[in-house]
Amino acid sequence: MKFGICLPIRLSLEAKDNVEIAKAAENLGIDSIWVSDHVVMPEKHLGSFSEVFYDPLMLLSYIAAETSTIELGTSVIILPYRNPVVVAKMIATLDVLSEGRVIFGVGPGWMKEEYAALSVPYDKRGARTNEYIRAIKELWVNDAPSFEGEFCNFSDIKFYPKPLQKPHPQIFIAGASDYAIKRAVELGDGWQPTWVSPEDVKDGICKLETMAGEIGRDLSNFTYSVRNRLHIVDDNYVANNGNGSQSDDPPFLLRGTPSDIAECIKDYEDLGVSHIVLDPAVENLDDVFSTIEIVSKEIIPEINS
Repeated sequence: MKFGICLPIRLSLEAKDNVEIAKAAENLGIDSIWVSDHVVMPEKHLGSFSEVFYDPLMLLSYIAAETSTIELGTSVIILPYRNPVVVAKMIATLDVLSEGRVIFGVGPGWMKEEYAALSVPYDKRGARTNEYIRAIKELWVNDAPSFEGEFCNFSDIKFYPKPLQKPHPQIFIAGASDYAIKRAVELGDGWQPTWVSPEDVKDGICKLETMAGEIGRDLSNFTYSVRNRLHIVDDNYVANNGNGSQSDDPPFLLRGTPSDIAECIKDYEDLGVSHIVLDPAVENLDDVFSTIEIVSKEIIPEINS
């Protein structure tokens, strides 16, 4: 099982703080660090998210320069917000500069107000996402790339550098809907739903494998990943409040003692999940560092022993 840590999306941190989190994670043996994506933050969503969102690819470039082994993931790039040719260039460059450490997580997004602020149509965002993924792959793998679609067209061009990873960085598809699962089967190298229970993952994998069988998709190199919020507590908290699944926001939360959390992660592992991404539910920067240390020294050894 690989373990990733999300940079906090609810804390307004300095850029250097995010880099220090990544460096600490690498030093403690965490496999990957993940950034989220919002260009603007509508006021109605403040509280659920920080006001401060650094550009994810710029931030990963900064982190890449200060680290050497940790994988660099996006969870996720909201693909319809951006020109796919430019995204392809940025990811390819990042993969080269980081010596092949990029995992490219993508999704269509959901925040209508942000779409409006960017003057990007909210309708057909799923179709736009699918087409952009195809266009990006074309740019990454072909020496004479050419593409003709509803939203994107190019031909008679050269596109370099190509990504260092061949044929390209892994593309993780976010989301638990049937549309997202279909996108993962047709276009992804991995599936990464968010805030989902083991039962949710079991149902999703069943759908995904059925769809793959219908189109003849080989899943032998396909990655099942999960991103969940993480709340580490002591025995007294568990005794008074319980742990695990919740009915409010988020729908599912990894909450409990390190041993409780390890047992739940084992449930995901038994289903075939091989990369768990943990989003610390914390109040301050010190808690981020302490959470990473607990994951490294108490949770990972219990699972990977």
